[in-house]
Amino acid sequence: MRAMQENYYIVFPNDERIAGRNFRTGPFHEELVRAGCVFQERQGWERPGWFCKEGPVPVPKYDWFGAYGHPHNTDHRYEEQLKKDHTFVQEQSLQIGEECLACREQVSVFDLSSIGKYYLCGPDAQKAANWLFTADTNRQLGKTVYTCMLNARAGIEGDVTSNVIEPGGGGLIDPIFKDRGFYITSLGASPYTHIQSVINQKKFNVEFIDVSDKIGLLSIQGPNSEAILRDVVDTNLHNEAFPYSTSKLIKVAGHMCRVVRISYVGELGWEIHIPRDSCSSVYRAIWQQGSKHGLQHAGFRALQSLSCEKGNNLWNFDLQISDNPLEAGLSFLCRESGDYLGKEALDIIKHKGLSKKLVYFQLKEEIPLWGLEAIVRDDQVVGYLRRGEYSYSFGLPIGLGYVKHPEGRRISSSFLSEGHYQIEVMAKRYDATMCINSPFDPNGKRMLGIYDEPLPVRQ
Repeated sequence: MRAMQENYYIVFPNDERIAGRNFRTGPFHEELVRAGCVFQERQGWERPGWFCKEGPVPVPKYDWFGAYGHPHNTDHRYEEQLKKDHTFVQEQSLQIGEECLACREQVSVFDLSSIGKYYLCGPDAQKAANWLFTADTNRQLGKTVYTCMLNARAGIEGDVTSNVIEPGGGGLIDPIFKDRGFYITSLGASPYTHIQSVINQKKFNVEFIDVSDKIGLLSIQGPNSEAILRDVVDTNLHNEAFPYSTSKLIKVAGHMCRVVRISYVGELGWEIHIPRDSCSSVYRAIWQQGSKHGLQHAGFRALQSLSCEKGNNLWNFDLQISDNPLEAGLSFLCRESGDYLGKEALDIIKHKGLSKKLVYFQLKEEIPLWGLEAIVRDDQVVGYLRRGEYSYSFGLPIGLGYVKHPEGRRISSSFLSEGHYQIEVMAKRYDATMCINSPFDPNGKRMLGIYDEPLPVRQ
């Protein structure tokens, strides 16, 4: 019925379907509804898109457009919110901007419970990790490692965060196993299929367990994040005791959780991985402290803007199977020693040179970018944007895209830096500034809690 009705329907960038919803809801779902969450549906999950101030916007059990004798639904609050995004020329959302700036200036909480969460353990756990992951995961217990996974052609099958964990006491967050294991998280679902396939092919003696539905995840990000958490955790959060890229089992509001110091948005922050039965208690404790420090909800639309602003990659947009980590600027994730799936092909690519390179763009005019806009260098099309966003810190439209040589030659640093770039939007070209890396906090000081420099002056 949906396909028939919308066969010629305009697909707007931030539209959501209104039927077939609420099949998978996270442990904070009811709290988010009360907070005015406007949900997105991704891979069957209801996840927060953004938050409105007009009261609850629940996703109702729709009537399938009045089919088969069902009465029409009279609650259209969610549908009315979606209609605000039914345009390609809208002004940037003030509410999403508030969520972004709250994260940069105070503190925001993101519900990331919909992301994939997996345990890899067993006698061959380290052997499997060595073959699956490009980065070095043979690290000390409690170390958090960001890494890629490749196929035999060196194409990126996914990017994940792998936590080296110790045997626990038998809970959801601290399972029992021998020796050492890995707690793996990913924004996309494809890593699960890839990891399982490789395990089966190589016959690794491991257990690979999906616990995505059983563990809630809150990400507390911003300058005030430590001030909130230090009153609800039983450990020291300072840099010396809890450095960046560290994972620890600690009690949060009296409940055992896995707390990971990491940031996808480029701020001081922690992820709290919570057994589902403990989620409500931990959530209330965080908000009780958060109300003293300016805590605000933020959704995935803010998360995507903030991550693009920082220059962090987003799976299925900036990273796809057709890309390799050298092209994506992730060579630092690829270890030189040891073998891993795709390394042989990657070494050949490194020797031959790159055919494309992921770069960052800023526009000087207030033109909405959605992705797929053409990248023009010296009046020649050299690629297209994978992702278009708005930077609320810079006050500019921004985007990420791969640049190719128009004559098919290898890409060089001089070729990238010497051209005059424009982005084509609706058949009109706009001057753009190209950067190899994002100019936002280039030294990563904010993630270390060093806030000695102001935010950029908004244009």
